[in-house]
Amino acid sequence: MNIRFATKNDKEQVLKLLDELGEEVNKKMGYSPHNAEAQKVGGLIFDEIVSRKDTLLFVAEEDEKLLGLITFYLLPNIRHGWNRGHIEDIVVSESARGKGVGSQLLNTVKKYCKENGIKVIKLDSGVDLVDAHKFYEKNGGKFT
Repeated sequence: MNIRFATKNDKEQVLKLLDELGEEVNKKMGYSPHNAEAQKVGGLIFDEIVSRKDTLLFVAEEDEKLLGLITFYLLPNIRHGWNRGHIEDIVVSESARGKGVGSQLLNTVKKYCKENGIKVIKLDSGVDLVDAHKFYEKNGGKFT
């Protein structure tokens, strides 16, 4: 498995993974499904994200198929004088779960942070996403 930054060529597979996450969260939390307009806007935002330096999209790939991704934002912290990281999405395709893909993605983000002086990583998660919370705690996360 290869962990790397996403490129414009990954757009279709990234959007498919995010749709998979959206459907799963919608079922668990009772939200309404994504609509066509949201998908169109998501495609435009993807194009912007892969060209930015403050928003990173890490992907896990095997045999030219994306197995998972993490969206990672660099946020300046004025009070402390350094950037902190924020993880928005961690997605592992249902067919690849339980194989260490998410842990490898998260470890890659942690390594990136150490190499780039990012001292804090935060993420938000819905309270109903119990499996996600277990994953975060297993990988060193703390609930606050």
